[in-house]
Amino acid sequence: MKSALRVLPVVLLASLLSACASDKHTMTEPTDGKVAVCRACYDEISKVRSTQPRTGITTTRTIRTHMCPDCKSELSIYTEGSTLKAKCASCAPEGVDCDRCVPKQEAK
Repeated sequence: MKSALRVLPVVLLASLLSACASDKHTMTEPTDGKVAVCRACYDEISKVRSTQPRTGITTTRTIRTHMCPDCKSELSIYTEGSTLKAKCASCAPEGVDCDRCVPKQEAK
């Protein structure tokens, strides 16, 4: 038992010291999974997210519907299970988790 406790720190130290010495790595672009929605839809989602309590209730219900003046379609904010989601015909037609929504960049 004592020998195993002595060997473990040596193995951990060796694994830390055997890091890659090369700086030529193949890196892939990170995918963050964010969904860009129009500013009006994003603002409505933010309002609901700030007022909704985080509970473990697993129901599906509509919390708010909003007629978006920017994209001219209806935004539905709802819970699916215990996840807050949004669905907009032009911004997020398949529905998306609200915490993955980001505003679209303004045109310059």
